[in-house]
Amino acid sequence: MTRVQRERKLEGPGVLTVRVKEKVQSTDVIAEVQPQPQHHFLDLASALGVSDAEAARLLRVDLGSNVEAGQVLAGPTGIARRTVRAPANGKVLSLSRGRVLFEAREGARAVHAGVPGEVTASDGASSIVISAVGALVQGAWGNGRRGWGVLRDVGESRSARLEPHELDMILRGAVVLVGVVDNPKSLHLATEIPVRGLVCGSMASELIPTALHMPYPILLTEGFGSTSMNSPTYDLLSTHAGREASLEAPLLEPYETQQPEILVPLPATQDLRSPERIVQLEPGVRVRALRAPHVGAVGSLLHLMPGVESFPSGILARSAMVELEGIGSVPVPLSNLEVIA
Repeated sequence: MTRVQRERKLEGPGVLTVRVKEKVQSTDVIAEVQPQPQHHFLDLASALGVSDAEAARLLRVDLGSNVEAGQVLAGPTGIARRTVRAPANGKVLSLSRGRVLFEAREGARAVHAGVPGEVTASDGASSIVISAVGALVQGAWGNGRRGWGVLRDVGESRSARLEPHELDMILRGAVVLVGVVDNPKSLHLATEIPVRGLVCGSMASELIPTALHMPYPILLTEGFGSTSMNSPTYDLLSTHAGREASLEAPLLEPYETQQPEILVPLPATQDLRSPERIVQLEPGVRVRALRAPHVGAVGSLLHLMPGVESFPSGILARSAMVELEGIGSVPVPLSNLEVIA
């Protein structure tokens, strides 16, 4: 249980539809953004196979008038009755040498809260901060999508693989929890159902291009390969299967601080603080190994080792002695450890 604050920034001019201290659900619209218009030159003369002067005569709309997508702008002409139609809703701005300048305008896009909580801050124009309470897990990689749905444990094991035959209509609208994904058919079938998200321990690296094109968010807790989901993460998420989960899986960019994460909203029974970004390493702290040969292993820190430790790879590093579950006491570089709250 922890408290998190998530900022929603508008990508362009828009209108905020909620106020500070207002309660919101994941599906609530908190703002509407009007995308910037796009401008295109449409070559009427070439499309109709006529001269520039003839193209001007065949124009069927007035300059400056609003048109709808698919509306005839010029024509028809010739035996084939060729026409030029509007590529989108917009406006015809000008005509010169058989070409029109077309301004395409998209409809307003809704911005959803993404997490249930309370609006705690707003600049009144382009930014909203939502405070939410629940179980939080941050991951290693995301495909740049956001979504929410009911959390469903498919394989019922932290090492289970997502097989295509397991994806059926019962998972429609769900955030799927599974250990490993290594079959591209599974990703494509999940689109057809469709699912609202996928949370897995690891994924085959050759599936990255496919994952980036999926319309639903994909979050990896461990990284790429065939590593099982670490036990604390799996135990936490599987315990809350059947609850709504909010999934944010941004691509990790340089200088960005937002990590891929899944939040399972829970009712707060006490005043909770936000998680500490820096935790002091000391004996008894729960940690997880991030790199081979013990990637994903969980245990307790025994003590910090003096000086630097030499490893078989030839690297010298500040290290800690860690009691890893099922492995025993081993030295692990500090840079390869992650503290588990």
